[in-house]
Amino acid sequence: SATHLLHLALRDVLGQHVKQSGSRVSEQSLRFDFAHHGAINAEQIEEIEAIVNREIRHNSAVMTELLPLEQARRSGAIALFDEKYGDFVRVVQMGPRSREFCGGTHVSHTGDIGVVSILTEGSISSGVRRIEAVAGARASDYLAQQKRLLREILAVLNSNEREARERVVRLV
Repeated sequence: SATHLLHLALRDVLGQHVKQSGSRVSEQSLRFDFAHHGAINAEQIEEIEAIVNREIRHNSAVMTELLPLEQARRSGAIALFDEKYGDFVRVVQMGPRSREFCGGTHVSHTGDIGVVSILTEGSISSGVRRIEAVAGARASDYLAQQKRLLREILAVLNSNEREARERVVRLV
């Protein structure tokens, strides 16, 4: 379910040309490969993550339906990869904006995901990018770890969050 929301956010931020080109999904983490022509900057990553988490907070019902292939295409559902589909396809909808062909398992409401945190983004081949992220309890654990790390760094710098950047710049 998090990959569907990530795909939606990538298309919002980077453009409608973004297409999923592979993924690996487990209960609390994901790897999402997608077609895109250039690097993604830190602000775009933050915006993508914010959109995904905003969609999660909407707590939309996740609905599935089995439709004839042509009807599913006409409905605006995004077909993933260059897969060959049968006469009928499963369409998964999350809220008003995410509608994709998908045979995978999903949460019943987007809020069940909890939170998504993007760990890395980079190129894996010409025109293909990869995002790795964590979700749910693993994302909460990751964010708590980052908070602990920041506290430790601030203690070493003998600084607070507002002054830390300036202190590091002076040290460097």
